[in-house]
Amino acid sequence: MIEVLGVGKQFGGITALNPLDWTIGKGEWWGIIGPNGSGKSTLMRLLSGVERVSSGVVNINGKNVTDYSRKQLSRMMAVLQQEGIAPIHYPVREVIEMGRYPYMDWLGRDSSENVDSLIEGIMDKLKLHELAERPLDELSGGQRQRVALGQVMAQEPSILLLDEPTSFLDIHYQQQFMELVANWRKETGITVIAVLHDLNLAAQYCDKLLVLRDGKAVGMGTPQEMLTAENIRVVYEVEPVVVAHPASGVPQVLLSRQTM
Repeated sequence: MIEVLGVGKQFGGITALNPLDWTIGKGEWWGIIGPNGSGKSTLMRLLSGVERVSSGVVNINGKNVTDYSRKQLSRMMAVLQQEGIAPIHYPVREVIEMGRYPYMDWLGRDSSENVDSLIEGIMDKLKLHELAERPLDELSGGQRQRVALGQVMAQEPSILLLDEPTSFLDIHYQQQFMELVANWRKETGITVIAVLHDLNLAAQYCDKLLVLRDGKAVGMGTPQEMLTAENIRVVYEVEPVVVAHPASGVPQVLLSRQTM
């Protein structure tokens, strides 16, 4: 579905991302992990077509991402940033309906069938009916992120890009958000690519991980292959203890205290 072929990015004389080859299959959930400044968000902007590559090509369904119009791309791909949606003074239902913009004509009309049932289904799935008329700026951060997810669900994309979507959430809302995405993927087969700082969440939800450091790919593979004590020590410069989750068996990372 997505081919990253020799893709690199420079800003002036600074290399943000060294040439990278990477293939994402339909329906897969990839996590992108690595320390701050490793090129994760740069890679996401290249995948979404917001930034132009300095070298190589990003292909989506066999076609260069730059050859799609913004409307065409928006019908295939949705992007959710860590801050979700700005706390604007619009009711929740209207904010979710804004996700239909790729399907609207120049008069703002959406001629698609069953739009109302689609929005109702999303509201029901995300348990947002009781918040439907509440302005977004009156909601908590966790509630706003749930609304942001509803908005991208209304886009009906086949690819979802998540850039640190749980960074500002407590553990309840982190897990809730990831479960909602997992259920959406199970129901629709959507492809998910997520930048994540929480390695334990990445191990729990992602099929595969791409590990970046200093703009270079350190490795890619399953959480079991990537989240080893040696890899984490080298990439993050910390002293980890990696254990198997007692329920799922996936690796979970504990940190040892370090003397300064």
